[in-house]
Amino acid sequence: GASKDYSIHPDSKVAIQGTYAFTNTVSGTAQIMTKYDANGDYIPRFEWAFVKWQAMPALSVRAGRMGAPFFMISDFRDVGYANTTIRPNLDVYGQVPVSSFEGIDATYQLNLGSTTINTTLYYGTSSAEFSSARKKSGEPTTPGAVTPLDASRFDLDDLMGINLTSEFDNGLTLRFGHTQGKISLSSSSVQALLDATSNPLAIALRTAVNNTVVIDKEDISFTGVGLMYDSGDFIVTGEYTKRRGDSFISDTTGWYVNVGYRWGAFTPYVGVSRLTVDDANKTNPLAPALGALSGTGAVARGIQGLLNVQKLEQRTATVGVRWDFMPSAALKFQFDQVRKPADSFGLFYTVDPGTTDARNFLNEKRKVNIVSVAIDVVF
Repeated sequence: GASKDYSIHPDSKVAIQGTYAFTNTVSGTAQIMTKYDANGDYIPRFEWAFVKWQAMPALSVRAGRMGAPFFMISDFRDVGYANTTIRPNLDVYGQVPVSSFEGIDATYQLNLGSTTINTTLYYGTSSAEFSSARKKSGEPTTPGAVTPLDASRFDLDDLMGINLTSEFDNGLTLRFGHTQGKISLSSSSVQALLDATSNPLAIALRTAVNNTVVIDKEDISFTGVGLMYDSGDFIVTGEYTKRRGDSFISDTTGWYVNVGYRWGAFTPYVGVSRLTVDDANKTNPLAPALGALSGTGAVARGIQGLLNVQKLEQRTATVGVRWDFMPSAALKFQFDQVRKPADSFGLFYTVDPGTTDARNFLNEKRKVNIVSVAIDVVF
């Protein structure tokens, strides 16, 4: 959440990647990464582990665990040195907590004069743990705190999509992508509501929970267009994205534009972005009972708490500078001002959504200033 404390967790990560050629046309690639996860731990995991077959000079096929191509910079979103800013823009990249998938993809490369067009089709499954409201066991408790909330798990089945990129010789790259699949949610908060309504006499409450916050193989899609322009001096990146679905996961639109200028070893940059909620998709059928002290009131508040997590609207202004002070190393300073409207959590993490502070943060307009310093190194 927003506080005056500092933290090394959001942007600290280390990874190693290697490729081995089995034959002239078959190779294997693995990438192991350690970064702060949804459970508050640093545990190394295989981000990539795939085999690639270069079937023809213009056609390649991969199978295994690969980067999920949802965004413009999906393949190097975690490689800080490859990006001008400290981190990918959260108003866009925060819409999808999945960074890899298990399955198969095929890429065909077409050269039209000086333009290169890459078309990728893919199919598979994916999963990720995500936490927007959690109180980790062992951390100082907040007066009036409720039961600790564990990270939720999203599973994507029948994940399929297309990714198109066009690279021009003037430094311009254009991208279009569309992904769709079936999403399921495993959540201790949802399970607690199901447990609380397991009594046969609570059939109406159980129906309200099932119809509102239970997600089991629901349709979801993500579509985005983007551009990247690098003239040698000017660097411009931008994306426009939409998330759509049938569950209580809200329909959203996110966009950003970043502009930088290389001045010797220094690259100052500015950016603006916005995330809006287009449709909440679900409303609380027990809303009239929110203030009641009965079991119905408790279930109503539990449903509302989950719906509130999907109130994500915010906008961000960014200014920063990158200093390439030595080969393969860059020092970055960045200032972000995030503004969220009333009745929105934005993309902020709240330790315990049941506290007065959390409710005030949800109900009030807030302006949050974030100062970041990072050193990015490749080796």
